[in-house]
Amino acid sequence: MEGLHRAKQDQYEKMTTAPVLGLILSLALPSIVTMLINSVYNLADTFFVGRLGTSATGAVGVVFSIPMILNALGFLVGTGASSLMSRFLGARDQKEAQRVTSTGFFLSFFFGLLVAGTGFLAGESLMILLGATDTILPFAMAYGRYIFFGSPFAASSLALSQCLRGEGRSKESMTGQVLGGVLNMVLDPLFIFVFQLGIAGAAMATALSQFISWTILLSFYLRGKTQVQISIRSMSRTWEQYLELFSNGFPSLSRHGCNMIANVVLNWVAGGWGDAAIAAMSVCSRLLYLSNAVSLGLGQGAQPVFGYSHGAGNHRRVKEAFWFTARAGIISMCCFGVIGVAFAPQLIGLFQNDNEVIRIGSTAFRLVCVVMPFASFVANVGTMFQMIGRPLPSTMLILSRQLFFYIPALIVLPRLFGLFGLQIAGPLADMLSACMALPMINRYFRSRGI
Repeated sequence: MEGLHRAKQDQYEKMTTAPVLGLILSLALPSIVTMLINSVYNLADTFFVGRLGTSATGAVGVVFSIPMILNALGFLVGTGASSLMSRFLGARDQKEAQRVTSTGFFLSFFFGLLVAGTGFLAGESLMILLGATDTILPFAMAYGRYIFFGSPFAASSLALSQCLRGEGRSKESMTGQVLGGVLNMVLDPLFIFVFQLGIAGAAMATALSQFISWTILLSFYLRGKTQVQISIRSMSRTWEQYLELFSNGFPSLSRHGCNMIANVVLNWVAGGWGDAAIAAMSVCSRLLYLSNAVSLGLGQGAQPVFGYSHGAGNHRRVKEAFWFTARAGIISMCCFGVIGVAFAPQLIGLFQNDNEVIRIGSTAFRLVCVVMPFASFVANVGTMFQMIGRPLPSTMLILSRQLFFYIPALIVLPRLFGLFGLQIAGPLADMLSACMALPMINRYFRSRGI
């Protein structure tokens, strides 16, 4: 018992007093590895499915809205719980930290069950709503069916990984997610080609990998390797406590929920140029996720530093952590952006040999690469506000990017500029969002006198 108390005290001192640069890098490295592995396995999924044709690739883009919904729900409770937990640990309130962690896990699993039930009941109607064309629909149905089987494990795995990061255990979070991702890459070609299961095999591989990842992440809590434990008896019992969790996680719900809505609108609009346009934008999304890996990993590494420092009342440390993360993210995105602009056709061509897909995707990806540093900065601003318990500015920033800038641009610009309007909509939204984020963060730090 004394050893456990000492370990918790050491973790507290590390998170509140260790030099910021080294601390964030040590926490971010596992997150960066996790993001890279997850990106590669998403690309592997698209790569192997791409061998089945343009419509199959388009189906992955259509069904991708389902994982986006799961991300929205998983991060709603996972980030909400993680944000509160790191602040409670910073304030040395162990009981409350355990309460929000337990609530986040069980609630996310329940939300995953709801998504699965909706998917099985809605069937074709849901896939058409998500943007499937007549030629894409059969592939989307075959792929989506097994994605729904894995939904409860996908959503609650996100909550578990966020809570592990929230107490500064990025390595444990990385272990579960990376092993699941590597397993998925191994199973994809086996299920698709060796077992000849086609696109359904890709979804089976994903669902099985998610279950394995979930098992590994949960085992850290069951084996007592964490500062807090998960128990159904520790779940929140009042509406006020759930409201507190939801309000802290609402920016994540907004981010991923708006991403899902934007993805559906994108599929609808891109469908006007056929399956090739839907497939091209799907490949671009996967490549963008890979490009964001370092920047997002840095942001995730900084999350517990923001939470602990704010909980301990050290606002100058919050500022130091933010500007280091923001600068490092911008530099990494500049590097990825240069590579993307130079080799866009070759990168798109890795996943599809359809010339029309390569033509549409190359232009879209080059435009995205130009504004990558702006998008990185906006993400870091939103993350910091959320982790210090300021969900309103974080939510407004996210809603502005997706609902006020991106979706209207998707609707209006293609009518004015055709296909180029579709390709430029996202980059324009990123630039406008950055123009909002900079004065918001400067105003906050000035209000703190730092």
